[in-house]
Amino acid sequence: MNRYIAWCAPVAAASLILTGCSGDNSASTEATTTADATTASAAAAVPAEVLDKAAADYKAYVASNIDELQRVVKVFTDAVRAGDLQAAQDAYAPSRAPWERIEPIAGLVEDIDRKIDARVDDFAGVDAPEFTGWHRLEYILFEQNTTEGAAPFADQLDSDVAQLKEQFPAVEVKPVDVANGAAELIEEVSEGKITGEEDRYSKTDLWDFDANLQGARDAVGKLNPALVQADPALLGKIDAGINSVFDTMRPLRRGDGWVLFCTENDPYPSPRCTGVTVDPPTIDKLKAELAGLSENMSQVAGALKLK
Repeated sequence: MNRYIAWCAPVAAASLILTGCSGDNSASTEATTTADATTASAAAAVPAEVLDKAAADYKAYVASNIDELQRVVKVFTDAVRAGDLQAAQDAYAPSRAPWERIEPIAGLVEDIDRKIDARVDDFAGVDAPEFTGWHRLEYILFEQNTTEGAAPFADQLDSDVAQLKEQFPAVEVKPVDVANGAAELIEEVSEGKITGEEDRYSKTDLWDFDANLQGARDAVGKLNPALVQADPALLGKIDAGINSVFDTMRPLRRGDGWVLFCTENDPYPSPRCTGVTVDPPTIDKLKAELAGLSENMSQVAGALKLK
């Protein structure tokens, strides 16, 4: 036992303040205060150029995903226009992955999210003319089980993705956008997609989960040099949290894809679900892991003093 602790313990127990103890205590307090000040100043000391580089690198990452998006969406829409139902259904989930990695930042292009990724809940019904994009096509392909009437929506999706590519270079991406975008991706899974609401007709939600996690991981990766300086403990928690969710999801993999997101007492029942593929314990574990990860992600902007 440390002699200082042994000597001071009975004094503390008697609620006495002696010079010997208080003097050493002051030194300890001073050391702690100095350490706290050093930690606090570390966040403030992250050079602006480090944060600016993170934002520039992330914008390039988003642009690269938009290029990939245009390519994989065309595979999907070509199958729709060809009237090949099976090929179109198979291409649906992969066509969404690049978008799901970058959605919060790509969504800075005005109205693009509503055009290509809005769900039926945002409109008067499935026949509303404003209901376009992936989820209108998802409804036709998986709920109606046909490609009939889908070609105009495929054309519109191609056009809207081209608009995204054309307009994104003018979007300003700031360091705070990178931090908040990563947090939004995890929050979206944690509070919305875990219910199965996103891909309710196709049941391909796990493809979206995976892409959201990839996107959040990659965004934090661009901020890694800054977080190493500002709050390495937070960075460690985020890395561990992302890895934990991936580990929980791994048994749900099937080849290059995932099992359908068929849950017990599914709020969005589908004839595609012939049984439970994601059991309640797995859902509960994912919810807990995502909630913790979402909380940690929400602290990144503050840790880097971004506004």
